[in-house]
Amino acid sequence: MIVSETERLIIRHWNVDDIANYATIVSDPDVMQFIGHGAPQTYKDAESYVQKCMDNIAENGWARFAVQLKHSKELIGFCGFAHYNNELDFGWRYAKKFWGNGYGTEAAKAVLELGIEKFNFPRIVCIVYQENIGSIKIIEKIGMTFEKNILLNGRTAKQYVKLNQGV
Repeated sequence: MIVSETERLIIRHWNVDDIANYATIVSDPDVMQFIGHGAPQTYKDAESYVQKCMDNIAENGWARFAVQLKHSKELIGFCGFAHYNNELDFGWRYAKKFWGNGYGTEAAKAVLELGIEKFNFPRIVCIVYQENIGSIKIIEKIGMTFEKNILLNGRTAKQYVKLNQGV
């Protein structure tokens, strides 16, 4: 099911056909360098993650949503929400071959709007390692505000916040 569309992207629910493509994305060390402890993930990890997202969507109506290109229907990654570190965390992950095309910002704007307007989340945070300049640029472009530095997995991370003024 499609939850949002942008000029170039479809943001939608996951399905089991996404597992192999997602497994390829998360097996890339460059993609995973700023996630958790920085280790690539296995096919089994990817399968479990996609299932978790599908379960969250079924239960809550939201999760980290699959993001695909409109013109080719190719899965490029995800963008969405998850409970993490006692916060509602907003995050994304994309295949390296799609970096630098503005897709991350395009999806983040659309999905953040869903979080505020459709799901009425009162507070949304992004937690990002300070070395992850690409994600920090996206966070700043979509209007999130730096809140504080935190320690995450023994590394310094920045926490940004978006408050829903309508709640």
